Amino acid sequence: MASKFIIVQPGDGELAEGSAPRRRSFVEATLDRHDASVLDPHVAHTVSDWPSPMPSVYRKRTLLLPHDLHEESALSALNEVLAEAGMRMASLRSHTSVVSGEAARKLQRPVVLVPAGQPGADGEVDAWQALATLRKAAGQSGSAGSAGKPALDVEDVRRISLEHLLVGAAITGAPEVYGSPEIHGGPEIHGGPEIHGGGPATSPAVARSYLYGGRDSRTPVDLFVDAPARKSLAECAHQYGRRPVIAVPDTGIRANPWLGVTTTGEDPGGMPADGPVRFDQDIQDAIYAYENQAVDAGDLQHELISGPWDEPVTLDKLVGEVAPYAGHGTFISGIIRQIVPDATVLSIRVMHSDGIIYEGDLLLALELLAARVAEAQKDGDPSRMIDAISMSFGYFNESAADVSYTSGLRHIIDMLLDAGVVVTAAAGNFATSREYYPAAFAGKEPTAIPLMSVGALNPNGSRAIFSNGGRWVTAWAPGAAVISTYPVDVNGAIQPDLRVAHESRESFDFDDFRSGFAAWSGTSFAAPTMAAKLVRTMLEPLQGSPPDDQHSLRLDRTGAQDAVRRVQHAIRRLQAPE
Repeated sequence: MASKFIIVQPGDGELAEGSAPRRRSFVEATLDRHDASVLDPHVAHTVSDWPSPMPSVYRKRTLLLPHDLHEESALSALNEVLAEAGMRMASLRSHTSVVSGEAARKLQRPVVLVPAGQPGADGEVDAWQALATLRKAAGQSGSAGSAGKPALDVEDVRRISLEHLLVGAAITGAPEVYGSPEIHGGPEIHGGPEIHGGGPATSPAVARSYLYGGRDSRTPVDLFVDAPARKSLAECAHQYGRRPVIAVPDTGIRANPWLGVTTTGEDPGGMPADGPVRFDQDIQDAIYAYENQAVDAGDLQHELISGPWDEPVTLDKLVGEVAPYAGHGTFISGIIRQIVPDATVLSIRVMHSDGIIYEGDLLLALELLAARVAEAQKDGDPSRMIDAISMSFGYFNESAADVSYTSGLRHIIDMLLDAGVVVTAAAGNFATSREYYPAAFAGKEPTAIPLMSVGALNPNGSRAIFSNGGRWVTAWAPGAAVISTYPVDVNGAIQPDLRVAHESRESFDFDDFRSGFAAWSGTSFAAPTMAAKLVRTMLEPLQGSPPDDQHSLRLDRTGAQDAVRRVQHAIRRLQAPE
């Protein structure tokens, strides 16, 4: 049987050239909740000699600046220009980068836009208008700006970008966020030509083949197997050098016995010290502290991530339907639990229950993960190491021409790859070849190990009709009708169509997940599948008995070169013909 895990060269198996979605559909409730706007190229401010924008979704009240432009002198020059548009930028000065030197110059963190002369006031500001104003002042050549204003350095302005909304890469059908399932629930929203143009020929009937009950791609299922056997901490130390660790920045987790989580709340009750899922409270606290600083600076509609637990289950208590991304992190953790049971999932909550991630929150989380790895390698501390990071979300950038300049996200991913950390990213569910980031950073520039941009396969090994497939998609893994863990404490408001009370019988309840398992589809699940497969392949040479304490591939060898060697060896093994 052919392998369902495929690593390819960029450009292998791409969709038709020029295939691209039209403007992404976001309902007003989602945009309002996150103080965001859709960049419409037909009405957007444009600047001569700068790339014409393409559709994207951004937060209206923030911009991303590299760390050096947060210095008072640099920020003052920028604000002098912005004053003519009635805006100014407020830096989060109490946020200290854990990365220094040239690396810090490439990384970004948010500034908050407020009305000029009114610190923290609520008023009309727009990030795209602010960015266009700065670009106009810089000019493509860096010559003089507006009359009476100092010219801005064009290279500095090129490193300033919008703060994008990233969206989870699962297929959903939740009407309160995306509209009715027929329009917003299946691949016809996430990539079919009826809505987005281009891509493989599909019909609504084919697209809805990934939905259950005409409602959602999630459905409860029963599973009649025990949780995979898992070696003890001592056994892992003896066999591999330590436990492998896969970080999952996502919605966090909820209760599920397979994951060792028996309660959900502020108290991690029932979570064993060496359980299948852990979280880094220091990172979680840092994200919350940063978000509060942003609110204090004037980002008044910044939805807060207060802790590691996946909540709320429903976005509208009156309606009571399960939020479209509730259980997403739990589901991904279960995929890893099945494929490489000896691994620990390091869960970092950055995604809201509607599937939205703020780029600034993600940048901070990845920067802290990179710092954790750097400290572990510097101190020779295996307990702090991370072997892989799986990212199940993405966004469309407004300009492919300048994304290499503007994206601090790419730079932090490159740092992780050069440190020997596997990074997998979902390719997206739009059936398009338009570049979807961060997955589309794959192959852009050489790094010690490649970024894996992962498309989704159907159970029979064919490529899922919803999956993106551009030149930048470099790997394929199962991602359709996947079965994994789901929170046992989720039971939504949708009722069975039929109940016979006196016989205790009823028809299928599509949002009662008390079984603890579900089937779900999307490239969201192909990315962790590939990450887990690569980590499992890293462990295979260490399965011999007795293990060789001097083995160059052991996980207790913490140097960056050792980590890179392990990953390169696993990739070669996975690429080898069966």
